[in-house]
Amino acid sequence: MAETNPIHPNRLLINQLRWMVGLRWVAGAAVVGGSLLDAGWLHWHGMAYTITGIGFVILLYNLALWLSVRPTMRPRPEPSSMFVWLHILPDLACLAVLCAWTGGGHSPLLGFFVFHMVFTSMLLKPVQAYGGAAAAALMLALSLELTGHWPQSSEHRLALIGWIVTLAVTVYLTNHITSALRRHRSRLMAQNRRNRELLRTLRHQQQAMVQQEKMVGLGQMAAGVAHEVSNPLASMDGVLQLMQRNERHIKPENLDALRQQVQRIKQIVRQLTDFAHPTEYHWDHMPINSVVESALQMVRFDHRQRAVTIHKELAAEDPVIEVQSHALQQVLTNLLFNALDALDNVPDPQLTIGTASDGRECQIWIGDNGPGVDPKHLGRVFEPFFTTKPVGKGTGLGLAICYNLIRNQGGRIEFTNQPRQGAIATVFLPRSRSPQG
Repeated sequence: MAETNPIHPNRLLINQLRWMVGLRWVAGAAVVGGSLLDAGWLHWHGMAYTITGIGFVILLYNLALWLSVRPTMRPRPEPSSMFVWLHILPDLACLAVLCAWTGGGHSPLLGFFVFHMVFTSMLLKPVQAYGGAAAAALMLALSLELTGHWPQSSEHRLALIGWIVTLAVTVYLTNHITSALRRHRSRLMAQNRRNRELLRTLRHQQQAMVQQEKMVGLGQMAAGVAHEVSNPLASMDGVLQLMQRNERHIKPENLDALRQQVQRIKQIVRQLTDFAHPTEYHWDHMPINSVVESALQMVRFDHRQRAVTIHKELAAEDPVIEVQSHALQQVLTNLLFNALDALDNVPDPQLTIGTASDGRECQIWIGDNGPGVDPKHLGRVFEPFFTTKPVGKGTGLGLAICYNLIRNQGGRIEFTNQPRQGAIATVFLPRSRSPQG
């Protein structure tokens, strides 16, 4: 399962600055387009071409700012307050000049200062945001004074003061909202960190349970392993005694026989080691029948299987499937052990394992002629710690782990009772992973 990385504050600020750069492209283009339209057709303002120059200035410094925040492969240092001010002050200066040239205290562009106060409150700390409001008021006052548009009447001066108060109130309200949002985001990030820690803990516990089930299986196979190893050891001992009694029996064929028995023991040990070793499950393209055969090789170590007749109904085409082969082998081994448990004290015990494919999906079924599963328990067989086995014989985790291992591969397991007697477990797996898998 993939983890979701938290949004770093540095990355969040960079994204906000990129968003501001995008808006500035629109604003600069609007100033250039509007002034050219006025110069060519409307003739509303006598300084249209001068305003066009301001628009090009906005686009020019916006290009420099865009280069400073554009996406790159290398990590960026944390933006400083000075870097943020470089995005804010030029906008305020250009807007102040445009307001002075388009009506002074009556300019229709005055309202855009409110938007910049919102941006300033989002990008800067609360105290610094009030500094942005003071800078906007100072720049506008200086522009009005230099262009001769300073309000002469007390009514106009009061209107200008009211506008400055509006900027301060905008900063206050925006700071209040953004502070609440930042606190909420901090709580969410803390909760996400706790969730990720919990998820890691759960994964470790799941791996531990999977490993525990392997050890349980090895315990069940212990007697069979001893039998499997004792046969080649007995053969080796006989050949060695023969050569010890008479050196003429030290022949290449006897040495080859010894080597064959050593290889047989090594193969048994390797199979046990592969099964018992903690495994990072990887995706492989495997013939489905090969995985089934590997599981049957493990079950042969269980002494109970010697009394059971095993029928194989493997698909003739042996379809190749994209699976986590070690996980699937563990699932099949667990299901086979469950079937052997069900066949205890059953006369003429029979076990069937088969495979099939319909092109998109592969099926593996394991059936037995045991007593079957009580119908009232069929819906609970995959619940953790649910077991119908005697106390001390089952952990109640085997089928739950199998269910999760198969679900992680995009498949499912179904348990049903056969028409006559016994139960059948069917594993359904897609032939290949989905594109997003």
